[in-house]
Formats: sequence, structure tokens, C-alpha cells
Amino acid sequence: MPNFAYQAADATGRDVSGTIEAQDRTTALRQLTGKGLQPFKISEASAKATAAGKAAAAKAKAGEPVDETAPIKLSNGQLQLFTEELSELLEAGMRLEAALKLMEGKGTAGTHSRIARRLGNLIREGHPFSSALRQSSPSFGELFCSVAAAGEAGGSLADAMKRQAQYLASVREMRSQVAVALIYPGFLVTSAIGVTILFTTFLIPRLSVMMSNMRGGVPKGIQFVMAVSDFTRTYWWLILAAMALIALAFWVWSGSKMGRPVWDQTKLKIPLIGNVLMTSFHNQFLETLASLSGGGLPLLKGLELASRVSSNQFIQKQLEHVTASVRDGASLSRGLEKTSLFPIRLLEMVRIGEHTGDLSGTLRRTADRCGRELSKSLEKMMALMQPVIILVMAALVGVMAYIMISVIFETVSAMKTRG
Repeated sequence: MPNFAYQAADATGRDVSGTIEAQDRTTALRQLTGKGLQPFKISEASAKATAAGKAAAAKAKAGEPVDETAPIKLSNGQLQLFTEELSELLEAGMRLEAALKLMEGKGTAGTHSRIARRLGNLIREGHPFSSALRQSSPSFGELFCSVAAAGEAGGSLADAMKRQAQYLASVREMRSQVAVALIYPGFLVTSAIGVTILFTTFLIPRLSVMMSNMRGGVPKGIQFVMAVSDFTRTYWWLILAAMALIALAFWVWSGSKMGRPVWDQTKLKIPLIGNVLMTSFHNQFLETLASLSGGGLPLLKGLELASRVSSNQFIQKQLEHVTASVRDGASLSRGLEKTSLFPIRLLEMVRIGEHTGDLSGTLRRTADRCGRELSKSLEKMMALMQPVIILVMAALVGVMAYIMISVIFETVSAMKTRG
């Protein structure tokens, strides 16, 4: 009878690991559940390496090439489409290996066929689905693999993949909204830069000859603009080098151990942008925690995994305190209340979920509300960004128009005086 290595969470939420003897993986899962454990990883300890070695030897003997070890990279759209197709097949009642085999047969050169083939081979070698995902492609992040492990251990892999597909779709939609909203402001910024370069390098140098012959002298404001224009035309390479050096220094500092936490916290305080970042974090964190807890994973383990949804180190540090509070016996709402990340209205919704016993459902409804607020925040930010850029362009054009009108006026005055 084979042995199965497992990792699970006990009734207190602590991680435990060990081996168990069972006829098959399903029997091992039932035995662990009967002991009050919530397994999130089960693999056959003895057969995994043996099966992999036999498969590789058989391929080498037959002259077939062994599967490449290079990870397969998926775009966001490919990842979403793959997850949606797999969830539909699993919801239809197909077994995981059969679903992957069907997806593999859709083509021989496509990315989906390659990733399905790689996953199918690893599963047939004895790897759990979550482990196969990690080995197949870096595009399946830690959060994706954790959701798959929770669904696999709880026997609800189809539901887990469906929720993950919905989550990926919402993230892509949000990114698409941001990209579309930035098209018009980006065009305005490009136009402003083009107008500035045109005036600085072409128009002002031509007017400088006329202004040098003015009888009353050149006004100081125009002298300053002319000096800036001359410096830009002469030392443009120095300006570009200085800008590149400043950008490089900021990039190095923002990625350092000392600079990144400071910059991550500062980003959350920037007007408009900080509100968008916080609302996006609320949406992703609550949706992820709802998916994990709804899949049968203990709250503490789900909280640890959901804490990785954000790459912001300041947010991660705050969530570590929440995890520690829950581990010490505090409720989720109490732990979240100790941080500065969640407004009162979200805390109240979490308390309602705890009192009603439907925490995952309440978290998902709250995440949907945050998603709607995020859309409104993006619309507000883009609506305010456009007039600001227009005002900056108007100021630039106004300065250039002032110079032109001043030159024309002084020239006409000089001609009248001579006449």
C-alpha cells in the first residue's frame, strides 16, 4: 500500500505535515479529513520519483525527446482563457486528467496545448495539480497555485478554477479600463511636449533676431525665455543625461531595502492615485480571501495566502500584524481594525459576515462593492487629469503667444518711430 506525504492545517490553523498509508489519494484525503485536518497538499511519496524516472527512460529508449524543462510563459489573456476552459470542463463532470487531455488535443503548437500537455504529464507522474502548476509555468503565481491546492484538497477544484477565472477576468477588465482612460491624457501630454519643442527649437530662435534689434531693449521675461531656449538647444544632451540619471537613481532607491517601504507607503498618500491603489487592494484582497475560505481552507491559512496579493511592502507588513492577531485568537475584523488599511464601512461588513456565519459570501459581496468603487475612482481620476493637462498646455501656448505679440508690438512701434 503506497505512502502519501501531506501538508495540512489542524483545528487551530497551524500547519502540520507527515505521511499516511492509504490505498489511493482519495482514501488518504478522507482519512486526513476524519482526523480533523484540512489538507492543502497531498502527494504520493514513493511513486513520484519512480514514475518520473520510468517515463523519462521509456521516452529515451523509444527515441522520443523528453519534455523541455523550460517554463512556459502565458500572457494575461492566455492565462484567463486557459483557466476558463479548464473550469468549464471540470464543471461538466470531467476528471482533471481527461480535461487536460481534451485541451491538449485542440492543437499541437498552441500554448494551451503545450501547457495542458506539461500539466498532464506531471499529474500522471504523481504530482498534485498545484505542484504541477508551479513546475509548468511561472505565469501561475503563488496565489493561483494556492487557490488550486485549496480546491483540490477540498474536492471543489471546479469551483476554485471558476472563481479564479472570474478573478482574472476582473483584473484584466480593470487594466483595460485604465489603459483606455489613459489614451486621451497620453495624447495631450505628447501634444504638449511637441508644442514645447517646436516653440523652443524653431520659433523662438527665429524671433530672437528680431528681438535683438528692438530699440527699447528686450523685456526681462522674454530674455529669460530666450535664455532657456538657447540653453535647451545647446545642452539638450546634458538635459537628457540628467533626466536619465535622476530616473535611474530613483529606480535604484525605490527598489532598495530602505527606499522601497518608504516609496510604497508614499504612493498610497498621493491624491487620487493613492485612493485608486487602496481600492484596488481592497477588491483583490477580499475577493481572494473569500475564494480561499469558501474553498474550505482555514481562515488563518487563507489569510496568509491572501496577504501575498499585493506587492506593496507597507501593505504586506500591515497584513502580517493581522495574521498574527488572528493566530493569537482575535477575530478577523478585530485584526483588520488594528491596521490603517481598511475603512470603517469595510470593517462593519466583515463583522456582519462573522456574526451571520457567512464570512466568504460577505467578503465576496464587499469585494464586488469595492470593484464598483474602483471603477468610479478611475473615472474620477481620469476626468480630473484631462483638464489639468489642458491647463498646462494652455499656459505653454500662452507664454509663446505673449512672446510673439510682444515682438510684433515692439517692431511696429519701432517702425512708427522711424517714420
